Amino acid sequence: MTIYLNDVIYSNGRMGPETDDIQLINENQTRKKLIDPDLKKMGWLLKYIKEEVNSIKSDFKNKNFVLFDGNIEKNIDRFIDYVLLDEDYSVLAIIESKRFSLNEDKGRIQARTYSKDIEAQHNRKIPIFLTNGRIWRFIDENGIERKVSGPFSQEDLKRRSDLYGQRRDPRTVKTNPRIIDRSRNFQIVRQLSEHFSHGHRKALLQMATGTGKTRVAMAIIDLLINANMIRNVLFIADRIPLVNQAKNNGFQEFFKEPVADLREGFSSSGRLYVSTIQTLMNGYPKKLFERFSPGFFDLIVFDEAHRSIYDKNNLINEYFDAIKIGLTATPRERETKNTYVLFECEHDIPTVEYSYDEAVQDGVLVTYNAEIIDTKILSLGIKGGELTKELKDQLRRQEENPDTSEYPGSQFDKVFMDDKTNELIIREFMSLCYKSDEGKPCKSIFFCASQRHAEYMKTIFGKLFPNLSNDVQVITSNKDRAEDEVKRFQLQSEPRIALSVGMLDTGVDIPEVCNLVFVKPVFSYIRFWQMVGRGTRNLGACKHPDWLPLRDKKDFKIFDFKIGGHSNIKYHEFKVSKERAPQKDVIIKIFENRVELLKKKLDENQRELISGKIMEPIESLDKDSFIVREKLPIIYEIQTNSFNLERYVDALKKEISPMMILNEGTNANVSSFILNTEKLFSHVLDKDFAKIEKIKRYVWEMARNIIRKENLSEIKNNKEKIMKVLQDDFWNGLTFDDVEFIIRELAPLMKYYEPNPRKIIQIDAPDLVLSREKFVKEIKEDLKLKEFLEKNPYIMKIKSGEGITSSELKQLEAQLTELRPEMTIENIQKYQKKDFVVFLGEIIGLTNDNNPRQLIELKFDEFIIKNNNYNSKQLEFLEVLKKVFADRKYIELSDMAELPLSAERPLDYFQMADLKSIVAKCDAIKVC
Repeated sequence: MTIYLNDVIYSNGRMGPETDDIQLINENQTRKKLIDPDLKKMGWLLKYIKEEVNSIKSDFKNKNFVLFDGNIEKNIDRFIDYVLLDEDYSVLAIIESKRFSLNEDKGRIQARTYSKDIEAQHNRKIPIFLTNGRIWRFIDENGIERKVSGPFSQEDLKRRSDLYGQRRDPRTVKTNPRIIDRSRNFQIVRQLSEHFSHGHRKALLQMATGTGKTRVAMAIIDLLINANMIRNVLFIADRIPLVNQAKNNGFQEFFKEPVADLREGFSSSGRLYVSTIQTLMNGYPKKLFERFSPGFFDLIVFDEAHRSIYDKNNLINEYFDAIKIGLTATPRERETKNTYVLFECEHDIPTVEYSYDEAVQDGVLVTYNAEIIDTKILSLGIKGGELTKELKDQLRRQEENPDTSEYPGSQFDKVFMDDKTNELIIREFMSLCYKSDEGKPCKSIFFCASQRHAEYMKTIFGKLFPNLSNDVQVITSNKDRAEDEVKRFQLQSEPRIALSVGMLDTGVDIPEVCNLVFVKPVFSYIRFWQMVGRGTRNLGACKHPDWLPLRDKKDFKIFDFKIGGHSNIKYHEFKVSKERAPQKDVIIKIFENRVELLKKKLDENQRELISGKIMEPIESLDKDSFIVREKLPIIYEIQTNSFNLERYVDALKKEISPMMILNEGTNANVSSFILNTEKLFSHVLDKDFAKIEKIKRYVWEMARNIIRKENLSEIKNNKEKIMKVLQDDFWNGLTFDDVEFIIRELAPLMKYYEPNPRKIIQIDAPDLVLSREKFVKEIKEDLKLKEFLEKNPYIMKIKSGEGITSSELKQLEAQLTELRPEMTIENIQKYQKKDFVVFLGEIIGLTNDNNPRQLIELKFDEFIIKNNNYNSKQLEFLEVLKKVFADRKYIELSDMAELPLSAERPLDYFQMADLKSIVAKCDAIKVC
């Protein structure tokens, strides 16, 4: 079926009456049928849209517009396709349009000419849209051009125009010290402000868990707001705890404006917004995010929510034209290629990087030491034939045959539970964990395998250590008042031990945590390091030192119980593969499996069936979607050649399949059933009877599950069809039509499927520790810094005892900050609370009991004050200068004109030549 003009506009994305072929429409039709509806969708009223405006003869300053009347004065008149006006009829933007089949880029030169015509009268820059009705491009007031999903609303263009008129260079705006207080984080915000000042609109922050990603995000938001670069901000995460953290510990703590939480309902009246990806994707055919104009947000922060082109959140990224910042804890070498492309990072290097190793070296985080514990049951499992008579009887009472039963260690909590193993885990923990002064375990998190497992552990804790009954608490989302329990664990001494499933993995800051216990395998690199991050906070972050071991925190412990031989520590410390991108959506997999069938040898009926199953979801796509609109030419070509889809296998997979997520979703069980059952098409063609048998068993299991719900009329009315599929005869000589029968008749009923309660075998076989392996996290040295400290001539002079002068120290600082920008004299003394000379001595391995400030002051007295006939006023000034010099380690002549020295009015008491001489003498003083 061909796409027709009216299909696109008048049927809300569905097929309609056949009119002009969309590929052949002219520019005027493109405007009326494509561009005008886009403007209407964004709320534009006709009185604020002027078409065919003469850019030469119009008086834009006085808002008198000369429109095209059929007459053109050659070589003089120029006509703007659209002028978009503010409510006071001043110009907000112009649109240069081309017909649908032309490249939208064709109008660039014309549009720039028109904008200059207006700017000559308006005395301000005019933004430009270029479009062919299918693709939109935007050139902002700074001349920065990018693709956008459509025109902006009047309100958004007005806001952006106001911001542009008031904009300040972000490099001149101070970072709010109430939001961040670490020198490295100040440097990160500085790097970002410089990055955005150069016109970049995307940035990726790779910061280890615990280094303050959320606070840095809040600080850069605050800075950009104060620079009048942004006003409307959206913070997106894919997990509820991360959204809550941004809302409660970010926006609400550091900003006065109310926060609009889109999880609570749509709002467009605020400035600060938070949401999950899932919330923004709600709605059909119009998603919640599409209720905003593409220009509504000035800044979007993605917190670990930016992964893949196949992710639904990529639609959000493409829809909004905003400055975009990605936050990730994933190290550079583990991050996916898609992430670097998304945030326009050159050479796969994040815009800003602050690794766990660097943070430990800086004293911002603490490292861990781990106990990797191997137990007999968790590693080797249980073999029924090797059990005692009592344990065999325990199996028989559960209708299990001990002679044939085997339970691998990897099936712990999935197939079997062993309380003796749980007892061993708890005893090992209590024996080796960090404890506070009163003998209780320090704050500890057990990452349990399931809710059931957490409950088991609590019961066994109570049996083995009844004195800790108030100190052990199950904290999972299934428990009542779970959020209250999290806060109690954060803020109160009791409980000390949290038995958690998911709730405490991320987004919860409990600095006093000193013990982490893994009793389940974790395969996601991101999730594992988020969990480890629960323990990495340093002593300075802890508000309750009495909960710590010896009231100190130099490191924390990880207990890594190997499940089926899997060690989380070893898997993630030594694994070299990158973090896997998220799996494709099931609906995409279904579509791509159908496309793959086109490569096989199909008869006419089979080809017709598969082609129909491919074309149906294509024709269901909402043609009003900005994503679909861009793909209309290839959709048109495929539809007009639907009888020969084999030619379009690559296009179907690369261009069309990602759009399947735009179609209305179905029940997850229905989609999963279709995905698995449609594999039969391929197996029938290949005559792979073993695989057919495997799927047959799957279909039977699902069918038997739903047929038990005969009380439901839909199941009762289809019982005969279900029973037909449950007959062996149905599967003999299975055909494409038979497979389609299963999908057509049974798939819709799978919404009633409910998994059978999983039977867990209880078997309390004795367990013992096979091995304990200590693992101490090695912090990688900064090799470049190490080489610098070994070879730098100034450092060598300090080590030799020769010392360096003030001017040499200034040069050393400049060289050092090229490697580590945060290592300025000011930063070290302000944030590490130590004299820079002491700091230098520490990093090069020298110790000196003398107070460097006192030594500098003594040398200042010797070289400058003594043997000079200064009057009392001059000496008063020199005393102030001495303190400043001892603090800063160097002085420049320009410092005399700045506080605190300018307050002493040095030029009232010294000639300029005298001041220059004093500065020169300071430069010669050896400060190290």
